Amino acid sequence: MFVVVGSGPAGVACAHALLQGGATVTMLDAGIELDPDRRNRVMHLRAKSASQWKPDELAFLRKGVEVSGAGIPLKLAYGSSFPYGDPGWPPIAQDGVDGKPSFARGGLSNVWGASVLPFRAEEMEGWPIGREDLAPHYRAVLGFMPFAARSDGLAGSFPLFHDHPGRLENSRQGTALLADLERSRSTLRSHGVEFGASRLAVRAASKGGPGCVYCGLCMYGCPYDYIYNSARTLDALRENPRFTYRSGVLVESLEEGDHGVQLVARELSGAPAGVRADRVFIACGVFSTARIVLSSLDAYEQTVKATDNCYFLLPLLRYRKQRHVAREPLHTLAQVFLEVNDPAVGPHVAHLQVYSFNELYRRQFQNMFGPLGGVADRLLTGRTLIVQGYLHSELSPGIELTLHREGRLELAVSPNDRTRHALTALKRRLWLERSSLRAWPLSQALRVGRPGRGFHTGGTFPMRAQPRRLESDALGTPHGFTRVHVVDSSVLPTLPATTITLSVMANAHRIGAAVVE
Repeated sequence: MFVVVGSGPAGVACAHALLQGGATVTMLDAGIELDPDRRNRVMHLRAKSASQWKPDELAFLRKGVEVSGAGIPLKLAYGSSFPYGDPGWPPIAQDGVDGKPSFARGGLSNVWGASVLPFRAEEMEGWPIGREDLAPHYRAVLGFMPFAARSDGLAGSFPLFHDHPGRLENSRQGTALLADLERSRSTLRSHGVEFGASRLAVRAASKGGPGCVYCGLCMYGCPYDYIYNSARTLDALRENPRFTYRSGVLVESLEEGDHGVQLVARELSGAPAGVRADRVFIACGVFSTARIVLSSLDAYEQTVKATDNCYFLLPLLRYRKQRHVAREPLHTLAQVFLEVNDPAVGPHVAHLQVYSFNELYRRQFQNMFGPLGGVADRLLTGRTLIVQGYLHSELSPGIELTLHREGRLELAVSPNDRTRHALTALKRRLWLERSSLRAWPLSQALRVGRPGRGFHTGGTFPMRAQPRRLESDALGTPHGFTRVHVVDSSVLPTLPATTITLSVMANAHRIGAAVVE
C-alpha cells in the first residue's frame, strides 16, 4: 500500500498518477472542512439561478472580508477561515513571515486565485529535470482540472498543453487592456514584455454545459464551485476501489525500515493513529512537510531555507474610463497576464496578473478618501486596475525554518538585497510602457507582502542530481530515505515567478507515475 499525506493539489495529482499505475493508495489528511451552516447556505445558493439570489442570502460570503491601506486581506472561503484552521497542534512561531499551513480538505486550493501557467523552459536550467519531463504531466493534470485559456501571445513561451481549453469572457476593462496591448505588440516584445489573456482553472460554460455565470463573487468563493478545488478531484478518486481517504489524521514523523515505512501519526482527538506503508508521498505544503521531514531525520535545531516569490500589489490608472463596470456581469479573477523580461529587473522574468473591477475597490476608496470616497469612486471606478505581481525566488526574500525539539516550528525572514532593486526597476519598466498600457502605474501605492504572503513558497528540500543532506533526488526522495517521496513545492530547486500550482501538480504527477512504472 502507498500512502499520500495531504489532499491539496500536489496530493491529489500524485494519487491520481499512482492509481492510474495500478497502485493501492491511502490518503491521510487532517481534512478540516467548511462548517455545516455555511455549507448549507452555499448549497442553497447553488440550487438557484444567480438572478434569483437576494442580497441578504449573500451577506455571509462577505462577512469578515475587510480592506485596509495594506491592500486586499487574507482571502476567506465563503466567509470562513477554515482553510487556515489550526488543529491546536503543532505550534508555529513567525517573525516577519505571513505564510500559513493549511489543514483543510483541499488545502489552499479552497482560497487560491486559480491562475495557471507552466514554467518557462529557461527557468528550469540547472534542475535535474527539464520542462520536457513535465510536459506529459501538465497534460495529465489539465485532463482532470477545468481550464480556461486562449492561444495567444503567451503560447510561445508557455504552451497550453491542452487541445481544447474552455474560454472565459474578459471584463470590459480586461478586453480594452488586451486591445491596447495588442496594438503595441511589436514594441512590447522588443522590450521583453509578453502578454495574453489570463489562464484560469475555472470551468467555462461550453456546448450547453454549465460554467462560470460571471456573478462577480470569485473573491469570496464561487457559489457554484466552478473554481477548481482539489477536494473535487479527491471526490473522484474516492470512487476508485483501490483508494481510501482517511481524514482527521496528523502525521508527525516517519520511520523507514527495510520493508516499509512506519508513519507516526495521531487523530485530531489526540489518539495515536500509526500506519504502515510500502512507500509514502508527502504533500502537506512546505511548512508541514518540513516539520515531518526534519523530525524524521532528527534534524532538530537545524535551519533550512525555503524559497519564496516576492508578492506585491500595484494599481494602474488607465487613461480612459470604462463605463458601467460595476454593473456588468464579470468574473473577478485575473484578466490579463504580463511577463516582463527586463535585464534591469534581473535575470528572470517577473509575472504580473492584472485584475479589473471588483466591489472591494469601492470599499478601499472609502477607506482612503473618507468623506470624499464617493467622489473618488466616480472618478476612479472604471479606470483602476490592480496588478498582482511576483518576482523569481532568486530576487525575493526567503524564509528560514527551524524545528525545535519541543515541537515548535520557527519561521524567520531570510533577507535578499536584490529585491528592492528589482522592484524599482520593474516600476520603471512599467512607467516606460505606459503608452502601451494606456495606463499610469501608481508607483507610490506599491504594497509588498511579507514573505509567504503570496503562498508561493517551496524549495526546502530541493531536487538535485546528486543530493546531499536535506536535499532530494529527482523523485523527491530526501537524502537518507529510499521509500519516501516529497511531492509538493518543497522539492522545487527554485521558484519561477509564474504561478506555481500547475507545475507543482505536474511534478507530483510525474513522481507518482515514475514510481509505478
